[in-house]
This record gives sequence, structure tokens and C-alpha cells, in this order.
Amino acid sequence: MKQILNILRKDLRRFWREIAASLALLATYSWNDVRGWSGDQNSGVGYDIIGALFAQRFLSGLVAALLPVAWAFLIVRVVQGEALVGDRQFWVTRPYEWKKLLVAKALFVVLTINLPLLLADFLLLAKAGFPPTHYIAGLLWMQLLLSLFLILPMATLATVTASVVQTILAILGVALYGIGVGAVASVIPSSSFSGPVGSIEATLLIATCVVVIFWQYARRKTAAARWLIAALALVADLLLVATPYNAIVSREFPRLGPGEPPPVYLSPLPADPSSEAGVFGKEIMIQTPLRPSRMAENSIVIVSGVKVSLEAPDGLRWNSGWVSPGTKFFSDQTNLSPGSFMRTGITFTLKRSFFEQVKSEPVKARISLALTEYRIENRREFVIPPGEFLMPDVGICSAETTYPTDMEIHCRAPLRRPTSTLIAADLSATTCPAQAGESRDAPQNVREWLQNSDSGPADLGISPVKTFDLYLSEYRVYGARNIHTGICPGTRLVIGNPVAVRRIGTELEINSLRLADYRIPYDGTSEFGIVLR
Repeated sequence: MKQILNILRKDLRRFWREIAASLALLATYSWNDVRGWSGDQNSGVGYDIIGALFAQRFLSGLVAALLPVAWAFLIVRVVQGEALVGDRQFWVTRPYEWKKLLVAKALFVVLTINLPLLLADFLLLAKAGFPPTHYIAGLLWMQLLLSLFLILPMATLATVTASVVQTILAILGVALYGIGVGAVASVIPSSSFSGPVGSIEATLLIATCVVVIFWQYARRKTAAARWLIAALALVADLLLVATPYNAIVSREFPRLGPGEPPPVYLSPLPADPSSEAGVFGKEIMIQTPLRPSRMAENSIVIVSGVKVSLEAPDGLRWNSGWVSPGTKFFSDQTNLSPGSFMRTGITFTLKRSFFEQVKSEPVKARISLALTEYRIENRREFVIPPGEFLMPDVGICSAETTYPTDMEIHCRAPLRRPTSTLIAADLSATTCPAQAGESRDAPQNVREWLQNSDSGPADLGISPVKTFDLYLSEYRVYGARNIHTGICPGTRLVIGNPVAVRRIGTELEINSLRLADYRIPYDGTSEFGIVLR
């Protein structure tokens, strides 16, 4: 223990400048975070270039980016303080035990990074109005996530590089690798449906980092450690290419059983004759109009995945692969009177060469859908009070008018954003001042669905106070004016908690589809998805 403390004291004295810089950035970050809760980060700043550079929002973002960089630099400096790369490690000539050296470095990181951040998080929670002692488990979870996905990878790179410059080059290499993986994933059909592969990759990353760090301190076999990191990158590539995406979708979204109704009925509609056919370069955009209907009351359906397959009479085939548009259908949108109904459309792009071969032929289209159905539970009403207020299942909020025509709800929550909370309102009954020429005769339902897929007690991040805005508003056009209505104190809201009840897969077949009738102008910005109209 004495040797561990001696090494720790030596590092604290040697790297006091780096420690002071990271603590100063942490204090500045915390101060900026508190100021940002007001939602007004650029008050009094003009639109000139100098003013923009010194705007509160810009400075806050800059500090938020520099703080992890300062931590990473501190980790690299302290790890490389006793060299692990090369054949001139002076510390091996001293009575150092590698296990004690490793423990001393870990204690250094805990005392200079984890502990100050934990104290800052306690203060931020208290300042935000959340008792810190109620969120001990979540704060420790945030520390664990930070250690696994920032501290551990940076320490790993520091153990296999001889200097800060080499570490920077290694980080650039990792960044280029990530860009390359993203490019490969963009051309692999269905790669957005990774299923359990993401968890496997995260586990392999953590395990590799731990093995490399222990290997370097125990053996200092740098070449072998670097090859192990390269092997991790190769395995990640193989997982990306070899993952059976179709099998994953079939397992997670089983087909409807006999007589089992789908959560939403989608009926094909004829092509819109007013659509202007357009061609953009070598890409042709196709949109097949559909009518959603017959949803259960108080239900929501998310289109978690779509796959379009085309088959021409001559046997020519095309397959889009699975994509995740994330489009939502609400029961009050689809269960309308026969005279008025909602339209949606499956939109995808084809290569012009393929389109020219089949554009006039009646092709067979099979639209495969992966649907997730939710039921809205625990519905209750909530009237917006003046000032700050506690909104159930959301956090501490306020309905403020930032600009004369910009009303929204600003909220902050402890540790994580709401898991699944739906907030709805009828804008025709809003208490906000009416704009000139505005009519509120017809009901206008608007909603905001707060979702968080993270199942842990806290989100990954630096600040324990998560801020977000609720945009329960819309622009309407009256004559030549855009009229905006929103949420103000006194407005009545309906709050509910959507709960997933089933995940199913279904198919829709359209025979004799003439693609030339369904092409629409393509601006080159959207390639696949579902469009609501």
C-alpha cells in the first residue's frame, strides 16, 4: 500500500497543471449547465460574427467538448508517465510491482476525474431541485458508463502508444475506421437491424480494453496488444457483414397468427395524378400511397422496419433491405370518417437503370412491415400552472414565451429523459393569445411522445440534469400569414404512458404496380421512409 500511495503522490505533484485545467473546465461546464436550464442562452447577443463566437450557447458547447478532451489528455499523460512501450522503461529497474503501479494509476483517475465529477453531479442535482441522495444508484451508473466508454478506451490507447502524438494519431486512425465502418454499413441492406450484435460488440470492446491494459502492465508486449486491438476491429467488421439481419427481424417481429388482426390496416391507394414526375440524376424516387385505418382505441403503432421487394414479369428482382423509418400512427389520426382519411406513403429510390427496364411493366410489390404496437395507459389531465411546475413522469418544467410567436415547454429531469410519456393537447382550446387572423373553430390535436430506449437508471453523459423541450405547437397558414399557436399557462394537457404490447411482422402485396405512375420528384436528400400526409 505504501508504494501505491508514493506513486499516487508523485503523479499528483507531476501532473498538477493537467489536473487544474480539467477541474477548471468541469467548474465552467457546471456553471454553464445551470445557466442553460433557463432555455435562454444567447440573451443580449447580436447576430454579428464576434457576438456569435462569444454567445453563451457556443461557449457552453465548446466547454462541453473540451472537458472530455482534457480528461483524455490527463489519462494519457499519467499512463505514459511510466512508459509501457519500447525497451527503456525506467520503472522496471525500481522496486515497482506492476500490479501496484496499475492500482496507483487507477486511483489517480478516480481521484482526479470520477470523484470531482461525482461531486459536481451532486451539486447540479441539488441546484436543479432534485434531492441527490435519491439518485445515488443513477449517479454511480453514470460513473460506470463514463469509465467503460471513455476512460477505459483512452487508457488502452495510452498503454500501446509511446507519446501523446502517437496517441493522437491512434485516435485519428480509430476515427477513420469508424467512418469506414459507417460507409460499409450504409451499403449493407438491413444493417440498421443489428439486434443483439450491438451488445456483443460493446462486450468485446470492454473485454479487449481490459485484456490489453493488464497485458501491457504485466508483460509489455506492445506488438501483441496492438494485434489484439486490430483483431477486435476485424471481428466488428465480420459481425457487420455476417449478421443474419432477416433472421433477426423474423425472430423479433413474428408473423401474425391465423385470424389475428394487425395493429393497423394499410390499404393501397391509386397514384396521385397531380404528382409531378421527376428524375434526379441516376436515382428515381417512388412513393406508393397507402391509407392507414382500423386501429384500436388509445393505441399507437410504430413502423419499426420496412422492406420493399419488387418482381417484374421477366423475373427481374429488386430488394431494398430492412430500414427503420420509425413512423408513428396514432389511433385518432387513422380512425376518421369515411369522407376524410389519412394518407401515408412508402417512399424508396431505385437506380435509373433498373427503373427504365421495368417502368412500364406491371411489377409485383411486396411490402414487409415490422410493427410495434403500444397501448396508452394511465391517462390523466394536467393544467399548465404559471412559473415552474412539476409535471408527472416528465420533470420540472415551465411554459415560457421565448419570442412573441414561439411558445413551448422547457423541462429538466434527473439522470435520464422520460422512458415513455405521451403529452397531447387541443390547440383550439389553448390559452395562448390569438394571433391576428387566426381561427380556432376546428379542433387541432397535437402531441409529443417522449421516449428513451436506454433501460439503465441513467443516461450516458456528463451532466445528471437532462434538459429538453416539448413542442406542442404547429404553424398554420391563413391566407398569406403563418399563424402559430402553442402552450401557455392555463392550457389543459392529457398525459399518458404508452406501453409496448406486441411486436409483429406483416406483409402487404400490390399486384400490377406500374412504377412510372408512382415516381415523384427527387431532391437527393431522402432515400427511403414513410411519408405522412
